Formats: sequence, structure tokens, C-alpha cells
Amino acid sequence: MSEISKSSLSSESDASICTLFEGDFHLGLAAFLNSLVRAGFAGTVWAGYRGPLPPWVDQLKRVDQGHADEFRVADHVRVVFMKLSTSIHLTNYKPEFMLNLLANEARDCKYLWYFDPDIFVHASWSFFADWQSNGIALCQEITNNNLPPDTPQRMSWIRAAASIGFTDPKPLYHYINGGFAGVPKEYSDFLEDWKRLIEMAGERYCDLRDFSHGSTVAPFYCCDQDALNIAAMYSKHPLSTLGPQGMGFIRGNLVMFHTVGMKPWRGSLLLRALKGLPPSDGFKYYFTQVSSPIRAYSRSALARKKLACNIAAFMGRFYRRG
Repeated sequence: MSEISKSSLSSESDASICTLFEGDFHLGLAAFLNSLVRAGFAGTVWAGYRGPLPPWVDQLKRVDQGHADEFRVADHVRVVFMKLSTSIHLTNYKPEFMLNLLANEARDCKYLWYFDPDIFVHASWSFFADWQSNGIALCQEITNNNLPPDTPQRMSWIRAAASIGFTDPKPLYHYINGGFAGVPKEYSDFLEDWKRLIEMAGERYCDLRDFSHGSTVAPFYCCDQDALNIAAMYSKHPLSTLGPQGMGFIRGNLVMFHTVGMKPWRGSLLLRALKGLPPSDGFKYYFTQVSSPIRAYSRSALARKKLACNIAAFMGRFYRRG
């Protein structure tokens, strides 16, 4: 166990975590769970999924607590896999999944965190435990981060939201990333608003079954993320936001890595480096989080990937696009 885990480990908290995944995102999930163990989180991770269970679950001890697919990741961390039947893309299912958990399986928790499975925790969990006392936790994007209250995009959002009864938006100046949110149970109406806005976008602007973006001139371009930003504008509850450095998008007070776009488990690191795209800090961190307690790769495969990552990073010192 890492030193950070030893120092911050405590009895099971009043917070739960959830995530959604399918396909090869189980490789990101393994790294995410391992990073939680190292950070000192103690509690339950609810993992909604489509398709088969991850191949690495055979490494974990099954827990008989009434859930068919519940496993112990470490002494203080358990993961419960929940088979989903929804037809919409999982990125658009986030608020509905969180609401279902708060009404049922996670009804006893006081705070629910959502993380995309391509996010890996870097800070001690004690930081998150303190953060949740501030209200709804969100993190800013790097793309379009500067988004003033009077920008045409927000004006379009206001008109679209007004058509389904939203009133009195508050001025916000930054664009929020849709892959992460922490919400107190007592503020679950925030999730209701997020869900309503996604449904409205699906009726008018986007195909919720698809991850593909809508039109850049329509109110919704990135459906779930834009809807989250609108929900934040209309929230009557306190928000607590980190800048883009919180997800490792820029240098600064790093809390987690969010590997948006290309995924570290896909493709050739060396070929990307030859194209001027060396591994990011998030890619490098990923390969430090995939060996324990969950082994996402065989020892030989991981050794090869780490070597490729090191070589690609060295190449990036001399050649990178832009």
C-alpha cells in the first residue's frame, strides 16, 4: 500500500462513487479503481456496464452481500457491477444512473461522486472528502473554458431551458467538463435538472444513442456536457469548481488525470510519437496504476507498454506536433 494510502485511510465514508463503462473501458476502470485504493478511499464503487464483465474480475474476491456481482478490490474498497439495459449512450445516462442509485442501492450515502472510467485519482481521498463539504463539486474544461454569461452559446442555452420552465440563471464564466460530478444527496434535484436537460436535447438536437456531437451552431454540441453546464447555471445550490488543472489539462494543482480523446490503452504509443504526439502526463500516470491490486495486463505486456511509453516520451523531447 502506498504512503498516501496509509496516511489517509479511514473507516468507510458516507460517500459512494459511481461510474459507467463498456467495451475496452474496463482497462480504464481497473486503473481508476487502483488509484482509489492508493488514494485512501474507503467505500463502495457502483459500476454500471453493458456487455461482459471485465476479464480481471477473476482476480478479485467475490462478496456475498445480496448483489450478484460484488467484489472486494481491497480491504476498504468494494465494487458492485450493475448490468444495464438502457439503449442510450452511457455518457447520456449519468444523471439517471446517479438518481437510481440514490433512490435504491446507495440510498444510505450522503454524497455521490461520478467519475468517467478514463479518470485516475491523483490526490489523497482526504481532499475529496473535504471538497464534498462545499456543495456540488465540478471541474472546468480546457476547451472553451472561458465562457462568459453573455456568450451566444449561453444565450441559446437560456432560451432552450426557458422553453421547459427554467428561470433565473446565474452568471457563470467557465465551461465544465461532463466526465465528473460530486453531488450531495440533499441536492439531488440538480441531477433531476441535468437529466431533464439531456432529455430535452435528445428530443430537439441530439441522438442520445450516439456519442457523436450535434451541430456547433445548435444550442447543444456535446449533449451531456452542455446539459451539465446549463444545470449549473440554474442550480440554487452552492457549486465548488476546480480549474482545468484539476484534471491535468494544464499544469497546476493536480487532483486527477482525465485522459480525454485518445485512450492510453488503445493504439501504439510509438506510432503516435512518430506523428508528433508523445504520451501525456495522464498516459504516463495510467501505466503506474494498472498493476495493483488489479492487474490489467500480464507482467510482460505491461513491461512492453511501459518501455514503449518511456521511449515515446523521450522522442517527444525532440519532436512534437505544434
